[in-house]
Amino acid sequence: MKRFGWGQITFRIVGLAGVLFSATSTTTAAAPGGLETKPTSNDISDAFFNSEDVPLLRLEISPAGMETLRAYEFEKGSNPDSRTNVAATIREGHRVYTNVAVHLKGSLGSFRDVDDRPALTVTFDKWVDGQLFHGLKKISLNNSVQDPSYASEQVSRTLFRAAGLPCPRATHARVELNGRDLGLYVVLEGWNKQFLKRHFSDTRGNLWDSGSAGDITEDLDVSGDQPESRDLLDRLIAAARETNLTQRLELMGRVLDLDQFLTVMAMEVMTVHWDGYAMNKNNYRVFHDRSKDRLLFLPQGMDQMFGQYRHKPTSPITPMMRGLVARSVMQVPEGRRRYLERMEQLLDTVYDVPKLTNHVDAVTGKLQKALATDLNTRARQMLSAATLKDRIIRRWASVREQLVNASKPIQFGPGNEVALTNWNNSRESGSPSFRQRSTPGRTLEIVAQGSRTYASWRTEVYLDAGQYQFIGRFKVTDAEYGPELTNPGATLRLSGDRNVRMIREADDWTTFTYDLTVAGKEDLVLICEFRASKGTAIFDAPSLKLVKTR
Repeated sequence: MKRFGWGQITFRIVGLAGVLFSATSTTTAAAPGGLETKPTSNDISDAFFNSEDVPLLRLEISPAGMETLRAYEFEKGSNPDSRTNVAATIREGHRVYTNVAVHLKGSLGSFRDVDDRPALTVTFDKWVDGQLFHGLKKISLNNSVQDPSYASEQVSRTLFRAAGLPCPRATHARVELNGRDLGLYVVLEGWNKQFLKRHFSDTRGNLWDSGSAGDITEDLDVSGDQPESRDLLDRLIAAARETNLTQRLELMGRVLDLDQFLTVMAMEVMTVHWDGYAMNKNNYRVFHDRSKDRLLFLPQGMDQMFGQYRHKPTSPITPMMRGLVARSVMQVPEGRRRYLERMEQLLDTVYDVPKLTNHVDAVTGKLQKALATDLNTRARQMLSAATLKDRIIRRWASVREQLVNASKPIQFGPGNEVALTNWNNSRESGSPSFRQRSTPGRTLEIVAQGSRTYASWRTEVYLDAGQYQFIGRFKVTDAEYGPELTNPGATLRLSGDRNVRMIREADDWTTFTYDLTVAGKEDLVLICEFRASKGTAIFDAPSLKLVKTR
């Protein structure tokens, strides 16, 4: 078990709710799902996060400190605790903060070396008792390399808080490091005891941190009164794996605030938070609310939302859930029904398109002033903000449309088979091109163009319990497979299954069959995949079908 110490931590929900984007509102209201909510307390940090200014933060780190930061090399699965703090001086106008603890942060997509545009965790009181930055002990400086609009974090976090889900606040700053202009950054309120006290009254329970793509079954970072105890997590894991579906939700509800978790699931999927807990076992915290003796999930990492990167604004509202707890809820018909009901409620009461797009405009207006002399970043920010608004609008329409038929499992025709349609392309690595041809026949094609390429065509299905075969024809032409590839070739498979047979040579049409078993009603993603350095995989679309064998 990994530990880091904050002392005693427990929580009681005190969300924002009320007026959606009014951070200074004193309105008190019940959030969707009956979550208890109260307005935030007015403290000095409110003014910082509500300010229209974009401050300039000048960081100064000694040559020895820079060498320490250069020595850190990010690797997948590396322990964030190994990121050594170094001392910095930070200047903001006439304010000077000394002996500030700074270390590199970020994961697979956002980590950058200190000589690039590093993301940083900054703790002001670690070595200087009582030193605060606008009332804050800890902040993160995020480089926003995956969100050129610089608006996603702030807009999304406000939306999640409006749904009654506490998460750290966001604003912006320009950053210099030893005189080098690093440009615009997103400033996030730190995850620490100070943050927790803003939302929860009892701070004695454990808090677990997911780290990088780890489910609750993993050895998570932990702080709190009894960091050695995993009793509640282990009980939740056992309940989530209960094979008697009529008992599963009741057992989960004994240790999990199920109502709160349904809101987390619905909000993550509704906003296409593909890198959150439900869809990727990532970017979340779990804590023990001792006042209820229940576990709660809290979201984070909201820089790629509303259909950016791996997903689209039209992505399914019943995706294949990767998080154990989310998947377990969706496998129970009553859990799925309650999840969809919660999503519809949140769509009606929280997902206010005009307020969301107006919020993007407000953030953009603020940032455009700050970027007056940085014409390239200014242009990218404005274009990306317009794209973000478009995704927000399209996502609302897609969710509304999908809710109409979301509860109907796929219907099989004669011969217990059904043709698979509604294919969408997905790039995981490289720069593939995707083609759909209508003559002769109808094909789905993936072209690798000389670099490491992992790409696929995907469709979603909702299935009853049973045994099935995913069947189709494909061929591979002019394929080359470099040593950098893992398990190269073409295949048909179920999302999440990496141990599958790959076909590397198929000059003529090859029929492929993939067997799968579904224990209970479940949402699944079927994939036509190609991994290569060069070449083309051609999938015969009319042949792609699902057969129920039992």
